Amino acid sequence: MKKVLALCLAAALTLSLAACGKAESESYPVEVVGPERTSAPAPTSDPSASQTPQPGWVVAPRTDIEIVESLADHEKPQTTQLAQQDQLAFFTQDGKTGVIDLEGTVRIPAEKNVHWCGVCGITNADESEIYEQDGTVVGVGGHGSASGDVYYDTNSGTVYLEDFNWLVSWDKVQVSTNQPFIAKAVAITPKEGAGGPEDTYIDGTDTAVIIGEVQGEIIILPGGQPLDKVVYEEVRSASEGLFAAKMAGLWGFVNAATGEQAVPFVYKEVRPFNEGLAAVRTDTGWGFVNTAGSEKTVMTFENAQSASGGKAWVKTAEGWGAAQLSDWTG
Repeated sequence: MKKVLALCLAAALTLSLAACGKAESESYPVEVVGPERTSAPAPTSDPSASQTPQPGWVVAPRTDIEIVESLADHEKPQTTQLAQQDQLAFFTQDGKTGVIDLEGTVRIPAEKNVHWCGVCGITNADESEIYEQDGTVVGVGGHGSASGDVYYDTNSGTVYLEDFNWLVSWDKVQVSTNQPFIAKAVAITPKEGAGGPEDTYIDGTDTAVIIGEVQGEIIILPGGQPLDKVVYEEVRSASEGLFAAKMAGLWGFVNAATGEQAVPFVYKEVRPFNEGLAAVRTDTGWGFVNTAGSEKTVMTFENAQSASGGKAWVKTAEGWGAAQLSDWTG
């Protein structure tokens, strides 16, 4: 029982770790290929990308790829060392996914069809290869997946970890963490009549309970107390001390230590903060704001990914390009 709990907790406390195969992932050991490594493919820049971009661009816009996510949005993986992670992004081409950097160099070709795993980092569809940032294959995946959620009971104010058919209160959970985390806000009520083996029980009792519909998400302090008791429509893992949170259909940012609003809830979409900037979408389009909510670029991009080193992948009518953000002030 304790071993099962420990495994579930590892996943719960990495705050919804993205897993291989797009399922929530457990922190199981990964078997790494021994001293022998598969060499990386030679980095390439696509011929269709302009070699002399216009002012404001590090990589001129191109229409043959779609930038889908910056790797800066993820925590460091547990088993690989992606030193240049913030400079990398996933791109799709012909229905498959590869990795490209902010200089336009394809690190992993789309034909490899990779995705992100919080344990492995960059891995391919069948988990047979784990990659470093240069495309070198350094091991294989194949870990298990977590089964439990973290709930905040709005009736009792208790935080529970779900372990299969048991709810274990946070004060009984043996775990060490100094970071706030996210729980699903639900109402937990006793079930009428005798419980069965398929029912959920609170650990240490014989009373079956009903877990109500998810009302939203709430930020929980390491000790198991709610940060501010505000139930948000959605919360995303904190970056640079700020949680992205959604209220009344709009996104903003709250301080991870105090729960106070740091950036107003006025945005249609947001990306996490990285190096003091976050990509946000307004009525006019995408742009970048600082941690005080001040606009630092134009807000008219068709799309934008997280910034790193003063650069970011942004989309215009001409396609996706890597912009030098200092040249795009409003």
